[in-house]
Formats: sequence, structure tokens, C-alpha cells
Amino acid sequence: MLSDLRFAFRLLFKNPGFTLTAVLALGLGIGLSSAIFNAYSAIILRPIPHLADEENIASISAYNLKRGNRNLGMSLPDFSDLRDQSKKFEGWTVVQNRTLIFGGGEKPERFLGASISAAGFQMLGTVPLRGRLFRLDEEKPGAAPVAIIGYGIWQSRFGSRDDIVGQSVILNGAPTQIIGVMPEGFRFPELADIWVPFVLDLTDNPRGAFNYPAYARLKSGVSVDEGSAELATLAANFSRQYPDSHEDIGFRVRTLRDQMSQGSAGHVKLLLGAVIFVLLIACANVANLLLAKSATRAQEIAIRTSLGASRGRIVRQVLTESLLLGLLGGGLGLLVGIAANGLILRAIPVELPFWMKFDFDWRIFGFAAVAAVGSAIIFGLFPALQVSRSTAMQLKEGGRSGTGGPRAHRMRNGLVVTQVAMALLLLIGAGLMIRSYLKMQGADAGFDPNGVLTFRLGLPQTQFKDKEVVRNFFTQLENRLAAVPGVEAAAAASMLPRNGMDTRSFAIEGQPRPKTRQESPFAVYHNASPRYLDALRIPLLQGRFFNADDKLGSPKVVVVDRAFVDKWFPGTNPIGQRLDLGFGGKTEDWFTIIGIIGTVPQRLDEEAPKFNFYTPSAQQEFNFTNYVVRVKGDPTTYVPQIQAAILSLMADIPIYNVLTMERSLAQANWDKKFFGQLFTAFGMSALFLAALGIYGVMAFTVTQRTQEIGIRMALGAQQRDVLGLIGRQGAKLIALGMVLGLGAAVGLTRFMANFLYGVSPTDPPTYFSLSIVLGLVGVLACWLPALRATKVDPVIALRAE
Repeated sequence: MLSDLRFAFRLLFKNPGFTLTAVLALGLGIGLSSAIFNAYSAIILRPIPHLADEENIASISAYNLKRGNRNLGMSLPDFSDLRDQSKKFEGWTVVQNRTLIFGGGEKPERFLGASISAAGFQMLGTVPLRGRLFRLDEEKPGAAPVAIIGYGIWQSRFGSRDDIVGQSVILNGAPTQIIGVMPEGFRFPELADIWVPFVLDLTDNPRGAFNYPAYARLKSGVSVDEGSAELATLAANFSRQYPDSHEDIGFRVRTLRDQMSQGSAGHVKLLLGAVIFVLLIACANVANLLLAKSATRAQEIAIRTSLGASRGRIVRQVLTESLLLGLLGGGLGLLVGIAANGLILRAIPVELPFWMKFDFDWRIFGFAAVAAVGSAIIFGLFPALQVSRSTAMQLKEGGRSGTGGPRAHRMRNGLVVTQVAMALLLLIGAGLMIRSYLKMQGADAGFDPNGVLTFRLGLPQTQFKDKEVVRNFFTQLENRLAAVPGVEAAAAASMLPRNGMDTRSFAIEGQPRPKTRQESPFAVYHNASPRYLDALRIPLLQGRFFNADDKLGSPKVVVVDRAFVDKWFPGTNPIGQRLDLGFGGKTEDWFTIIGIIGTVPQRLDEEAPKFNFYTPSAQQEFNFTNYVVRVKGDPTTYVPQIQAAILSLMADIPIYNVLTMERSLAQANWDKKFFGQLFTAFGMSALFLAALGIYGVMAFTVTQRTQEIGIRMALGAQQRDVLGLIGRQGAKLIALGMVLGLGAAVGLTRFMANFLYGVSPTDPPTYFSLSIVLGLVGVLACWLPALRATKVDPVIALRAE
């Protein structure tokens, strides 16, 4: 083996062009696949840090049996009953994301946090770094406020003080005792930095309000299917006991990993499949290079054979050379993978959840090693078997017949066809993703995002319990913002366009009423202040929008959008009609339609509701809201003035999520753009490797046919004849590869349907345009060797014979 390795090193370094081309092709394929495998590992394979036996931790959610797979969450009465009645689960907990504000200092600091049941951390199996976890008595109404802080806050705000446990801080306006510090890297459920007890209060939480994520641990020896079967029985009991809220309601049980990765697992699996195609194209390239090279080594192998080398010995020598190429490509691939991983992380504009770690670990190095060795076997085996057939006859012929024969010729052509087919498949996939993103970007937003600044602000409920104080604060703030020089309009809104989704059931007066809330139609619910249309420049189509008279105690009103009218009031005037938004038939649940506005799609996907209705914020109770402020000039320059206006009203209230509306929309669609860019990178890599493969085969063909071309030209063949001779061979391979690639694309891109918006998986313009692109690149790759063939000197070619 040492002798084989020494000879392989000498051979590869004697042919630097061949070696560099092969190593670059492999490095690109292994590097890209390693980077995507790292993402796959981060999302699907790596254990979630600080959790014990995560495969037994389940996410439990209600869902409508007739309306598909959308999870609803858990209502607190259901949670309480399931916790008491279930025999297959233990450690039940509910979680609620919170905004928590540290006060008492020079400047208030806002952090993401969560309320969690006392049993939650025990259920997760997480042990605090300092202090203790919550007790059951601390989640009861009226208990003294306590909190557990994250490692990052312990370091940044408290300087890693050893005496932090037992200290009192001002949290959401209330003195709160810190009882523990969680270990570094723990931020459950995703990005929380502070935890407070979840107070289980059933008085203001009806059974049909599925608002909370719920988790529980499967008891030892219990499978997910067994747990699901038990909850299905309990769901049937609830349906009989509470038909108004639970008819057609079931409970879905999923592992915590499945629940956490649901938004990204499909994308990363699709990317992994795509990048493996790139690796296979790279392997086909190197195999073609080795086949071409083996044709020139026939005389060498014949000498070895005549001196007694067995076929197995020859195969081992050639495979050693392939293995060395694979290892060199694997080393370069690791460097490419590390660089690609950094680029991927920098391209993600949002903060990743605590469990999603993209650090390179032993899995990635193992994958790169397996890819390198596996690639070496894939691209090296056939050339090794082919060259081992050389006999003493080739020694007698001086190597002239060492072209590899018809079988090697068919193999080289087959590899080129395969490369073209896979490259076209990847290009079409990339094209569909990019067209989907462009469709999303080009979709009518329904408003003008230019010149709008957005931010979020909240008054902690524990600190601001008087709803009238809260309402007055937001009203005064809106007036202060409107008075800032350069501000054209300022308004509050429960949701920003393309960010979040709050759907509500409703019934229409005078139309057949569904039997249950679950069967009723639903639309996206917003509440907004009177200047909302001015701030976003949404057109008022009919009637009026809200004004100062639409306040608490006045008749309840609602504004609907054009899509809502087209769906439920086709051909009629809805102004004056009433909607039951509480679905209880009570007087306070009825809202009168006073206006129709243009449609602002809240989410751009096929399953999202397309209909919206709005209620006045002054008639609702809320503590947190978004603001949209239309200004003259650059919105970002107004941030200090806006912050000053807020602090002049309330010194301990910070604003957060400060973004221009354009940036907010871009963040809402970042995943479509991101995955489209990755697919494009893979498609371009595949195109480059396929062109390299076509060029290599055609260049080798020209070399092997030099004497034939010389004779043809000596007998009067013209340049166009030689170009046609070589070009036709390449064109046949390209055409066959494209036919196979189109067929594969039609069959495989249907799996992308859920990732596309406004584009069919068989979109004709995408297929046609990218086929043209690949065809032109292929023609260019054929034309260069064919052009070189026309410059062959017939005299030199015949003298070489």
C-alpha cells in the first residue's frame, strides 16, 4: 500500500491540470453537501441541549379533524383535564411567550421570556446552574413573584455574580426574587431569557380558546402512538361533553423534535437531496477524467501485466489513486463547507432558536470522510476495472488502441448524459424557487410600505392592570407621535402585514348559522386605530374607517376588506350588516360593518385565509401593540425622536423590533429568498460541473480522433465539416440528457409544491428558459474543443501516425 501511495502521489503531481480539476470538482461537491448536511444535522439529528430523553418529550395540540393539519394550541381547561385524566403522560406543562422588562436602572431593558408551569423544567429534565426551579405553590394566583434568568442575562446584566440567587429586581414593574440561573445555551421554548411561573387561572380562559403550547413527557415504555390513542379517547369524551367548542376537535401528539423543526425540516431535506445531486455530478466528472486518463495508460498497465501483476493488483493501484483524489477533495471540501456554513449563517436575517446549532462537529467530519471515500469508490471503480483489462497486445501496439474501447466510450457518454440530466433538474428546481420568491415579492401588498417605520411596544399586564390607564397611554402616545416633526401619520395595530396570524370565527346575521364554532367560517382578525389607513395608505373603498367616536361603550363596529366582501357578500352591499365575532349570539358579540377597505394579504401561502376584518383598538382590551409611523424621508432617522416621545410618557417602557416596513416585509419572507438563493447556488454549481464534464469528454474525443481529423482535412474536409462532426456528437449527448432531465423534473418537482407560491411545479416558462440556458452552455462546451479540432495540421497528424 505504501508503494501504491507513493506512486499515486508521483502520478498526480506529474499531472497537475488533471489533479487540480478533479480535486476542485470534488471539493465543490463535498463542501456544499457537508454544509447542507450540517444544517440537516442541526435541525434533525443533533440532541436538543439540556434536555433529558428528548424523544419522550411530546408536544400536544388540539386540531380540527375536518379542517386539515393546522395546530390550534391548547385551552387551559383542556390542559387541566388532560393532566388529571391521562395515564400515559406525566409532567404536563403549558408555556406562554412573554415580554419582560427590567426596570429600576438608568434605561429599561426588554427581554424575551416565557411563563412556564412549575412542572415544566422537571418534565424537560433541565437542571439549573444556580439556585432552584419553581415550586407548585408559586404558580398559584397571588403568589410572590419569582423568576429564573438565563445564562446570558446573568453574565451581561449581573456580571456573573455568585450571590445572584435571592436577589430582588424590578421585573415588569414588580419586585421579583431571582431564584435560579439556567445553564448556558438553554432558552426554551426558543429564545427565552427569563422564566416566570405560569399562573393557571381558568376564570377568563374558555374551553374553546386554544391559545397555549402544551408539552408532556411520555411515561417509560409508552410510544407516541399509544399516547395518541389515549388522547383520541379523551378527545371523543370532550366532544360529547362540550359539543359547542369540541365537536370535531382532536389532540395531536408529536415529539418535541418534530414540533420544533416543522417549519424547516422539509426545506433542509429538499436541499440535502439537491446537494447530493451536485456531489454525484462531481463524481461523474472525475470518473470521466479517470476514464480518459486510463485510455492513455494502457501501455503502462500492459507492461505491469506482462511483468506478472494480477488484475486485482492493478485495480488496487488505480483505486489507491482514486482514494487519494477523494481524500484531497474531501480536505478541500471541508474548507469549502466551513466557508459555506459561515455564508449560510450570515444570510439568515433572524435569530435562530437555542437548539439549532450550526457548529461543525464529528458528524460533519464523519460525513465529509464518508463522502470522500464513497466518492472515490463511485468514480474510481469502473475506470480501475476498465484499465485492468489492458493486455500485452496494447504493449505491442504502442498504446494506440488504448482508447478504452466501445464500453468505455459508452460509459463516458453515459456519464455526460447523467450530468446534463441532473444539472437540468437542479436548475429547474432553483428556477421554481426563485420564481416563487419573485412572485411573492411582486404580489400586491395592498399598501405602500415606503417611508414607514414600525416598532412594538407593550405595557406589562402585571404592572398595568387598569385597562383605562392602558387605553389612555396608547391614545396619548399616538398623539405624541403624530406631533413629531416630519411624521405624516401614526397608528397602532395588533399585527403588521405579513407578520403573525390571528384568525377568528364569525357568523353573519341573516345567513345560516353553523352548529358549532369549529364549523363556522373564519378570517384574519386585526384591531387598529383610526389613522391606520393613512399610515399605510390602504384605500377606503366604501363607507368609513374608525374615528374618535368608536370607543369603549359606543356601538361595536367592524371594517371588512374587499376579499371578505367577495366571499361572503357577493353582489350585495354589506354596509350595515352585522357579524357575530364572539359566536355566542350575545348582544356584546355583534359588530356592525361600517366600511370596506382594500385587501392586505396577511400571509402569502396557499393555505392562509385570504379574508380580513378590523375592529377599533379603542373598543378592545390589549397591553401590547405594534405601531406604524409614516414619515418624510428616511424612517430610521426618526427612531431617537420616537423613543424620546415614549419616554416622556413612561420612563420604564422600551420599544423593540424597530424596523422599516420594507425590512419587516423582507424578514417575513426571508426563508423563501434564502432557500431560493441556496437552490440557485446549487443549480449554478451543477451547471458549471456539467459544462466541465461536456468539455472534458469532447476535448478527449478530439485528442483521440486527431489522426482521423487530420486525414479528413488532408482529403479536403472544411472547417464547418469538422465542427459539425464534433458538434453533432456533443449535441446528441446534451439532447438526450435534457430529455431525461425534463422527465425527472416533471416527476420530482411535484414534491416542491408546498414550498412554492404562485408557481406550478411544472411551470412551462421555467422549464423552457432553463433548458435553453443549459443547451447554450452545453453548445459552448462542445464548440471550444471542436474549434480546436479545426486547427489540426494534417501533416503533423499524419506524421504522428
